[in-house]
Amino acid sequence: MSSFTFWKGFADAAVGVILLAKPEIIYHSAVAKALNRLSGLRLPNPYPTTEDGVSAQHAVAIIVIAVGLGHMRASYNRAALPPFVLMNALWSAFAFSTVILKPHRATSALLMTGINHAVFATVMVLRTGVGLKEMLGISSEEKTKYS
Repeated sequence: MSSFTFWKGFADAAVGVILLAKPEIIYHSAVAKALNRLSGLRLPNPYPTTEDGVSAQHAVAIIVIAVGLGHMRASYNRAALPPFVLMNALWSAFAFSTVILKPHRATSALLMTGINHAVFATVMVLRTGVGLKEMLGISSEEKTKYS
């Protein structure tokens, strides 16, 4: 079992519940405010006024919970870890890409999630030994294992 992946998943699920119940805990946290000051990115609105904004925020919270529970389950099966490591790396890359390429759409919380997913992906690689070829499913070992 990868205990790091399990606890990372637990933390994601907890963050998702917080985003559902009291999003300002995350969106206006000390870290989000510090990144706001350092980067100039806006703080997210924890209580959007439009129905679309509320729906999108609710959907993000549900996704974060589902991703967390998936991490918890994957932590018990070594073969399930590569896609989760890849997912963290991609989450980080897409968050950073948005901050760099579309800063008007980015928030300090998006930068925060980009940073923490980069850390998670790095630690998961170091702790589990998952390699790039394994993440991408292109190693010859992977092809024969699941054929």
